[in-house]
Amino acid sequence: MKTILILAYVFFLALYALGPIVLLLKRQADAAGGKKKLWKTYLALFGAGALATGAAYGIERALTALLSPDPETGFGCFINAFIVAGMTEETVKFIALMLFIYWSERFTRYARGASFASFVSLGFAFVENLLYVFSNSTAGGSLATAFFRAFTSIPGHFAFSIFMGYFVALAVLGKKKGENIFRTGQGFAARAPKEKKRFYKRLALGLGSAVGVHGLYDFLLMFAAVPTQLRGLSIVLWIVCFIGMYYAANELVEALKMKDHALRAAEREKQGDFYRIRTR
Repeated sequence: MKTILILAYVFFLALYALGPIVLLLKRQADAAGGKKKLWKTYLALFGAGALATGAAYGIERALTALLSPDPETGFGCFINAFIVAGMTEETVKFIALMLFIYWSERFTRYARGASFASFVSLGFAFVENLLYVFSNSTAGGSLATAFFRAFTSIPGHFAFSIFMGYFVALAVLGKKKGENIFRTGQGFAARAPKEKKRFYKRLALGLGSAVGVHGLYDFLLMFAAVPTQLRGLSIVLWIVCFIGMYYAANELVEALKMKDHALRAAEREKQGDFYRIRTR
């Protein structure tokens, strides 16, 4: 009987801690296409996100020691949410993502902005989830943490990454052309100043939107734990924020897929025109 209980505990722990990550990864791999060609890249992105957790953890500890935010006040919650957690975690994920995009020859579709970013982010969430789950001193606490995070934190990290990936895709591939700014022409260094400015602006929007949504999500959740009369309102706003950002993330993914569809349609039309010219 004891063995059965242990096996059941391990099964449900793995289900709640890893199940949502696997489902979201599969979804994004399907959306981006080229799964067979990209599996090594996806594994590397996931691994980079997992490793980034260590860097974020060290920076967060340093910022906490430097800023000493009081978690019992609204201002302390703001510092913890937007600077200690949001800015730090999204920045390390952003750096990992951009390094891969710079060196990868596979970043040729808009939807891969969302998929590449989500693989990094879910690799980060994977390690973070394990740290939270196994930091509990009781089996019940671990299961409760895994269950709660399965429906909140993991989808949250996924949604944050979509905001980042959307603008990164527009920055690297352009708004309509779908040409990788690092791989076409004479490379990034030869681009016109106006084009470079547009590139940096979109990258800033990608990082800034991810930090902003992450910070708001964390702030409302942290403030709900502060003993004030606004706790109930904070919980309601957090639920609205969670649903809204997840809906917006899905819409952004669909927008990127539509851009890819338009590009493929234009390519087929060009190929048809070329074939008709050749056969005249």
